Amino acid sequence: MGTRRTTVVLEENLYRQVKKLAVEQDKSLKETIEQALRALLRGGQQRRGRAAGPRFGLYPSKVLTDSRREALYRDLLK
Repeated sequence: MGTRRTTVVLEENLYRQVKKLAVEQDKSLKETIEQALRALLRGGQQRRGRAAGPRFGLYPSKVLTDSRREALYRDLLK
Protein backbone atom coordinates (compact mmCIF):
# COMPACT_ATOMS: atom_id res chain seq x y z
CA MET A 1 0.00 0.00 0.00
CA GLY A 2 1.34 3.43 -0.91
CA THR A 3 1.60 6.44 1.33
CA ARG A 4 0.76 10.12 0.91
CA ARG A 5 2.40 13.09 2.51
CA THR A 6 0.25 15.85 4.00
CA THR A 7 0.49 18.77 6.39
CA VAL A 8 -1.66 18.89 9.50
CA VAL A 9 -1.89 22.02 11.63
CA LEU A 10 -2.60 21.23 15.29
CA GLU A 11 -3.24 23.42 18.30
CA GLU A 12 -0.13 23.61 20.48
CA ASN A 13 -1.77 21.80 23.40
CA LEU A 14 -3.05 18.95 21.20
CA TYR A 15 0.37 18.58 19.56
CA ARG A 16 2.05 18.32 22.97
CA GLN A 17 -0.46 15.67 24.11
CA VAL A 18 0.02 13.57 20.97
CA LYS A 19 3.80 13.90 21.14
CA LYS A 20 3.76 12.86 24.82
CA LEU A 21 1.60 9.82 23.99
CA ALA A 22 3.99 8.86 21.19
CA VAL A 23 6.96 8.99 23.56
CA GLU A 24 5.09 6.99 26.22
CA GLN A 25 4.22 4.29 23.66
CA ASP A 26 7.72 4.38 22.16
CA LYS A 27 6.23 5.21 18.74
CA SER A 28 6.81 7.96 16.23
CA LEU A 29 4.39 10.85 15.94
CA LYS A 30 3.39 9.50 12.51
CA GLU A 31 2.57 6.05 13.93
CA THR A 32 0.57 7.57 16.79
CA ILE A 33 -1.52 9.79 14.49
CA GLU A 34 -2.11 6.92 12.03
CA GLN A 35 -3.24 4.66 14.88
CA ALA A 36 -5.67 7.31 16.14
CA LEU A 37 -7.09 7.90 12.65
CA ARG A 38 -7.58 4.18 12.04
CA ALA A 39 -9.39 3.80 15.37
CA LEU A 40 -11.61 6.78 14.54
CA LEU A 41 -12.47 5.43 11.10
CA ARG A 42 -13.19 1.92 12.45
CA GLY A 43 -15.51 3.37 15.07
CA GLY A 44 -17.30 5.46 12.46
CA GLN A 45 -17.76 2.46 10.17
CA GLN A 46 -19.29 0.43 12.96
CA ARG A 47 -21.89 3.16 13.58
CA ARG A 48 -22.70 3.86 9.92
CA GLY A 49 -21.94 0.54 8.26
CA ARG A 50 -19.17 -0.08 5.76
CA ALA A 51 -20.93 1.25 2.65
CA ALA A 52 -21.42 4.70 4.15
CA GLY A 53 -17.76 5.29 5.07
CA PRO A 54 -15.96 8.55 4.45
CA ARG A 55 -15.26 9.63 0.88
CA PHE A 56 -11.76 10.84 0.15
CA GLY A 57 -10.38 12.13 -3.11
CA LEU A 58 -6.93 12.99 -4.40
CA TYR A 59 -6.45 16.43 -5.83
CA PRO A 60 -3.24 18.10 -7.04
CA SER A 61 -2.76 20.68 -4.28
CA LYS A 62 -0.53 23.02 -6.30
CA VAL A 63 -3.33 23.57 -8.82
CA LEU A 64 -6.06 24.41 -6.32
CA THR A 65 -6.64 27.75 -4.66
CA ASP A 66 -7.84 27.87 -1.08
CA SER A 67 -11.39 28.75 -2.07
CA ARG A 68 -11.51 25.91 -4.62
CA ARG A 69 -10.13 23.45 -2.07
CA GLU A 70 -12.78 24.49 0.47
CA ALA A 71 -15.50 23.90 -2.13
CA LEU A 72 -14.12 20.42 -2.85
CA TYR A 73 -14.09 19.53 0.83
CA ARG A 74 -17.68 20.75 1.25
CA ASP A 75 -18.71 18.59 -1.71
CA LEU A 76 -16.92 15.53 -0.29
CA LEU A 77 -18.48 15.89 3.14
CA LYS A 78 -22.10 16.15 1.94
